[in-house]
Parts: sequence; structure tokens; C-alpha cells
Amino acid sequence: MAAIFSRPALLSPSLGQALIEAAATPHFASALLGAARQFDCIDEVFAYQVDTGRGDVQTLLASGQRKGIAERTGEYARRFHASDPLLTGSLAGKACGFSRQVRAADIPKGEYRELCFEQPGFLDKVSFGWQEPGKLMVLSFYRGLNAQGESASQLWSLGQVAMAALSLHAQCHSAIAAEPAPPDAAQTLLQRLQRSFPQLTERERSIVAQTLLGESAAQIAQALDIKPATVLTYRQRAYERYRFNRASDFLAGLLH
Repeated sequence: MAAIFSRPALLSPSLGQALIEAAATPHFASALLGAARQFDCIDEVFAYQVDTGRGDVQTLLASGQRKGIAERTGEYARRFHASDPLLTGSLAGKACGFSRQVRAADIPKGEYRELCFEQPGFLDKVSFGWQEPGKLMVLSFYRGLNAQGESASQLWSLGQVAMAALSLHAQCHSAIAAEPAPPDAAQTLLQRLQRSFPQLTERERSIVAQTLLGESAAQIAQALDIKPATVLTYRQRAYERYRFNRASDFLAGLLH
């Protein structure tokens, strides 16, 4: 169900350096996706981190052009990651890395296969992971249906460098999340979103602002007295208006 592939030649040092330099920026996900597309038919990239003691799952990045990426990655983090065949054979409590290719056709039919592979049109995913006591970090590259045969072996080298960059990205992500938001943060965000992204509706603007402040779809839904699925719909519409993939893509426009 999960194939391990062989090691290829080394990755270009300049490409590796570019990824490391991008790790601390909001553009890391798109930079990583662009790098992967140089070697294979990669349509989406997704990474998450698990606190294995508490079972908490934190999305680190997601980038791609398929619709519903926010809902898909969110549902994976909430419901599917624990039963993913990718994690079969992992060694609890032992520091080690792994690289595997998981094919959609080898996953039992059900919600996970339908939502994360069949609906968006993915043939398989090539994943890299690192686990150590208390923590698991996973990075996956999703290949489209037009991919031919086995994954390009160059992705193995890219994955090695990308995992190092992802670790740095995760540290930056955690540092930002740990900073308390000032009392007027929500109002400031709303004002800047209205100024920089006037095509957003009032509801879309509100949901994007709360997302940027770190609130989950469930928390936003409770605050607005709507369903979580409705929050995801408004959020996806906001992304599509500006051809964005995630809430952090709005940040560059808010700094002007």
C-alpha cells in the first residue's frame, strides 16, 4: 500500500538554498510547490505536524490549484491522518525519517479516498516524514491523474531538503501563533482587508480576518452562529476572488 522509492542524484544546491531562505516567509508553500513541479506532475503540497502526546494536529502549509483545498486539508487533519496508510509501520518513541508513495487505488473506498484523492483528481501522494518522541511532521506532494508511472526519483532529494526547510517554517509558524493578538487586532485586520481587498463581501472579510487570527472554522462558526461548512464555503469564495490558496496569501497586501 505504501511504496518506498530509491535515492537519486543530489539536488541543486541553489534550489536547496532558495527553499531554506523561503522557509521563514509566507510564500514558502508556493515556492515548495514550484520546486516540486520541476521534477514531477505535482498538483498540491500539504504539510502538518502532530503532537503525538495530545493528538493535536497543526497544518503547516497547503498550496495548490484544486478547489476545496482548505476543506480537504482541514478534514484530513481532523479525521483522516491517524488512519492514513502512510503511517503504517511507524516506530513510536523512536527518532527516524521515512519516505513513501501512497496510491489512491490502494486506499480502501470511503470518505478519505473520495475527499482527498478522487474528488480533486489525485493519482497518489509522495510523502516524507520525521518522527521523534512527542512529535510527528509530514510533508506530502500530490500527483495529478496525468502523472505517468512511478514518481520521479528526484523528489527524494527534494524531500530531504524540504523537510529541513519545513522544520524551520514550523518554528516560525509556532512563534507567530504564540504571540497574543492585541485587543484591536480584529478591527485592524477588517479595516486593512476592506482597504486592500475591496472585492470581499462583509462576511468573507470577517471570516478571513478571524482565520488570520488563528481561529478554526468551528470557532468562527460558533461566533457567527452559522455552520462550519458555511464558514469553509465563504472562506473558499474569498480565496477564489483573488486566486489565493490560503488565508496567509492576504498578508502581503495588508502590509502596504
